[in-house]
Amino acid sequence: MPTSTRSAETAGPLDSWVLLFARVAIAPLFLYSGVGKVMAFTATAGRLPGGADGFGALLAAGAVTVELGCGIALILGLFARQAAMILIPFTIAATLMFHNFWAAPAALVVMQTINFLKNLGLLGALAMIATYGPGAYSAQSAIWPGPKRAPSLS
Repeated sequence: MPTSTRSAETAGPLDSWVLLFARVAIAPLFLYSGVGKVMAFTATAGRLPGGADGFGALLAAGAVTVELGCGIALILGLFARQAAMILIPFTIAATLMFHNFWAAPAALVVMQTINFLKNLGLLGALAMIATYGPGAYSAQSAIWPGPKRAPSLS
């Protein structure tokens, strides 16, 4: 099995550009969704178990916190690895709860399947960020430079 001799210290700039692109490409989805939940908080809480006046409000507040907090962390590249690790189970839960194409009415199956598959792609990007970190083009690397930067993607 071939092994790479590249490491965090010898990783090329392309690796950090790829990680920057991944972070900046997926963060707006979480930010947009978080702002949307804030703007329609009661409706969001009403769609969740427990409803708008019960546990659903707590779940909605948690979702807003996760989406906005982790979205900002990804954009900045500060605690991006931890943000990705939080967003992975969050995205899995949201996907299974709201994009269950197997139980959708016939008119919604295609749309829900596309959203389900889109979220699988998001999970792949989040797994990459969780594994390799934010890369050199991040607030984290500016604050804590050194050999603990992201390992090579190859």
